[in-house]
Amino acid sequence: MALVHRLLAFALGWALAASALAQDYPSRPVQMLVSFPPGSIVDIMARPFAQVAEQHLGQRIIVVNRPGGSQTIAMSALAAAPADGYTLVYTAVTPVTIHPHRMKLSYRPESFIPVCQTFENLFWVVVGPNAPHRTLAEFVAAAKANPGRFKYATPGVASSPHLAAAELFQRMGAQLSDVPFQTTDAGTMQSVVNGDVESGIVTTHIVGTLRQLRPLVVFATERHRQFPDVPTTAELGHPILPSGYGGLFVREGTPPAIVAKIDDACRRAATDAAYRDIAEKQYQVATYLDAKAFGERVAADSKAKAALIPTLNLPAQ
Repeated sequence: MALVHRLLAFALGWALAASALAQDYPSRPVQMLVSFPPGSIVDIMARPFAQVAEQHLGQRIIVVNRPGGSQTIAMSALAAAPADGYTLVYTAVTPVTIHPHRMKLSYRPESFIPVCQTFENLFWVVVGPNAPHRTLAEFVAAAKANPGRFKYATPGVASSPHLAAAELFQRMGAQLSDVPFQTTDAGTMQSVVNGDVESGIVTTHIVGTLRQLRPLVVFATERHRQFPDVPTTAELGHPILPSGYGGLFVREGTPPAIVAKIDDACRRAATDAAYRDIAEKQYQVATYLDAKAFGERVAADSKAKAALIPTLNLPAQ
């Protein structure tokens, strides 16, 4: 009985300490790790986000770039940090929804709490200006007539664009070969422009800046307002949502009251007019989801990738 009393006293003491910690939070600057290098799209989005969020959080948010390991280095650092809300990660969701199904990692998806979604990066299937295909149906029909000959450029094996395209072509019964590049920037996409590679899977930024490319479809549920004539995968009967979105994560065990405070600051920042303007200029969508909705989306995405990846015969990681 004495042991039970001691355990109850310990639990009560821990709860009181956590409550006091949450009430004082934040009492010092907060570190926000960015899983991409300086100057990347995610980094460009993260810095103005931090500037707005810190105004509502009441403490400075220090942005620290921790790129590498396909974004897993930043997540490993978060997993090793105290669960006190003073270390955040601003990242795409791929190190949580994709990499755990292919890589040996120092963390589990459950090692983190998704706090809020802050951005959406849409992907497109594009062809070159001289390609005869005007629609996705025409392109897939040609690919089916030449199984294995058609290729599509991606930023790497098991990247979010690669998996999105692989699932789409799998659903449509077409056999295409992926050509992994280190990136799918304007320089790389010259291979598609020149017709050396039949198609590419690119971001809205590339579609918007490299006007020679012809977009056939966008992986989305709604048409993009800057490209209203391009259909979505959803309206074509293929509701594929890639891991091209992201936001803030904290370590598991962070007190709910602290998570709520970060989420509130996140909501204010992600819906701020200045942040949304920067997102639009970078061809991103400043989409906010709260902790519950973001967590549900991440969980569903991870489950879908766990089912998809084994069907693709990807090289060992």
